[in-house]
Amino acid sequence: MKKIIFCAFAFALLVGCQENNQTSVNSKMSIFKKNTETTKAWLGAFMQNDSTAFFSDKYMSEDFIWSPPAVGMDSLPKAEWKKAFRAFMVNYDNKKLTNPQYYAALGEDNLPDGNVRAYGTWTSNFAATGKKSMLKWYAVLQFNEDGKLAHYMEWYDSADLSKEFD
Repeated sequence: MKKIIFCAFAFALLVGCQENNQTSVNSKMSIFKKNTETTKAWLGAFMQNDSTAFFSDKYMSEDFIWSPPAVGMDSLPKAEWKKAFRAFMVNYDNKKLTNPQYYAALGEDNLPDGNVRAYGTWTSNFAATGKKSMLKWYAVLQFNEDGKLAHYMEWYDSADLSKEFD
């Protein structure tokens, strides 16, 4: 009889934990979907060269940090990020993220944490020459509790920035 009671208790505990875990995952996936829409709008502003929207507090947290792709470079504050991205906006026309893919970022427990992983290929034209450029890109976008971008980490081969394609 003790074994039956113990098994029933263990089963109830297991089911209860799984339901709690699923509720947490569903909540984080809901946050991820909202943050993905914010990511798409933010990247859309970049593609449209809308610096007012792209650099606005609508998307960016006050303490925003950028981790650039350069090897050995430390994370940088918002002012440095703005300077770098203003240069992108000036030097590249017709910016488009092709084949964008958005996935839930995972926390230390390997469950969705509400943040966004983004993949795609940026295509554009060099403003000075009109020649085509292409850049394979990956980013992790971490958001604060207000749904604003707090940490932007990106990876790409910076040598691709100077290549031209016909």
